[in-house]
Amino acid sequence: MIHTLLPDQYLAEPTARLALPQRRLMMAVLQTVIDDVQGSAHRRAAGCQGPADQRELERARAYVESADRSWPFSFENVCEAVGVDAGRLRSALQRLLEQSPVSDVAGAEAAEPLTRL
Repeated sequence: MIHTLLPDQYLAEPTARLALPQRRLMMAVLQTVIDDVQGSAHRRAAGCQGPADQRELERARAYVESADRSWPFSFENVCEAVGVDAGRLRSALQRLLEQSPVSDVAGAEAAEPLTRL
C-alpha cells in the first residue's frame, strides 16, 4: 500500500515563525492585565495582596470589559489570537476585580482609555 504525504501535512506554515513575536507581545499584554488585576508575582511573593495602583486596576477593568474589536490589541482580538477563551478569562478577571480590596475605594475616578499602539 502506498501512502501519499503532502507538504502541508508535515511542514509548518511559512508565516508561523513570523507570527511568533506578535503572539508573544499579545501574551505579554494579557499578562500585564492579569498582573494589574491581581498584583504582580513579585508583589504576591513579598506578601502584598491585590493590585498596587487603583488607576491601573481601573484601566485593566475598562480593557477587560470592552467589546471593541476595531483595535488589533483589544481584549477580544488578543484572546482570539493567542487561543484563549475571552469569555472565560473575562469572567475570571471580573471575579478577581470583585474580590480586590482596592476596587472598593469610593469616589474613584473613571480610568482614561488605554493608549492604542
